[in-house]
Amino acid sequence: MRRLFTLATAVAVTVMAVACGSNEPKELDSLSYAVGADLGLNLNFGMADFDLDNDVVIKNIQEFYKNGDLEGEEIMEVRNRMMEFQYTRLMSYVGAKRQRDAVVTDMPDTLPELPALYDENFTREDVSAMMGKNMGAYVKSMETKFDMDCLVGAIRDGLKVDTQENVDSLMRLTQDEMRQTLMNFSQKKREEAIAERERLVKENAEKSAEWLKKIEKKEGVEKTESGLLYRIDREGTGAQAVDDTDVVLVNYEGKTREGKVFDSSYERGEPISFPLNGVIRGWTEGMKLVKAGGQITLWIPADMAYGERGAGADIGPNEALEFKVELLEVNPK
Repeated sequence: MRRLFTLATAVAVTVMAVACGSNEPKELDSLSYAVGADLGLNLNFGMADFDLDNDVVIKNIQEFYKNGDLEGEEIMEVRNRMMEFQYTRLMSYVGAKRQRDAVVTDMPDTLPELPALYDENFTREDVSAMMGKNMGAYVKSMETKFDMDCLVGAIRDGLKVDTQENVDSLMRLTQDEMRQTLMNFSQKKREEAIAERERLVKENAEKSAEWLKKIEKKEGVEKTESGLLYRIDREGTGAQAVDDTDVVLVNYEGKTREGKVFDSSYERGEPISFPLNGVIRGWTEGMKLVKAGGQITLWIPADMAYGERGAGADIGPNEALEFKVELLEVNPK
């Protein structure tokens, strides 16, 4: 079935009077209805072959939305199990069904039987529960407060639709109204994300500058013309990098200014080798300040690290960073 609208793009809520899961009209947000309708319609049409227990699906959507952890082991296990189900059961079932459906015959009883979709490892109830948890996780990831009575009512409305052509006549919102609601919400989320990033860019720049000023006053800390702060914690006696193409072997630990370790070769249990022209500018300069066998601590301004773009979940825009580095070897190009 072609999705009537896409939840993946649904990220300001259009308020209108709709009766959700109730015979009493009341003013509720249309976002809850639009999201629930999308789930219900896709359960109805897109997942019809699963023969899911929709009551179990809905129960698990509600429970995960209320109590689930998006970063927890439960949802990770659910997703792994769903992938296993897809490869061990679903693909062969869907392939066989398509072959059967492609055959035009007046004697359907003569067609090969479909393989079983469910077994002892993946029961119908198990798969229904997993599907519900996965849907609940998606709803929770939208990071907004839903009226769950309305959302569940919309799921059930979607399950009652008999054909795609009847969606507008049988649902409490038309497809255009639902699409517009989701587009409005998506636009609002984008605007909020842009505003939050702009706030972080400014805030992190100010806090990083204050942090580096304090570091600069510590005993033994030196400052280069570029603004890089460093301290030689242990003098080395070996070779010293002089060219950007030199390759170094190091052990290191990287921290944010709050002290959170975001990367560590010590934790991985092995050093790392790289050319100095293949890393951030603070490292390129800093590794030329210590000899092999030595240890250095670097405090790197954001413009010599990852700048406004940041890096990953732990390094925000305009974040100054700290690295403790042991230089093990220097190998000229």
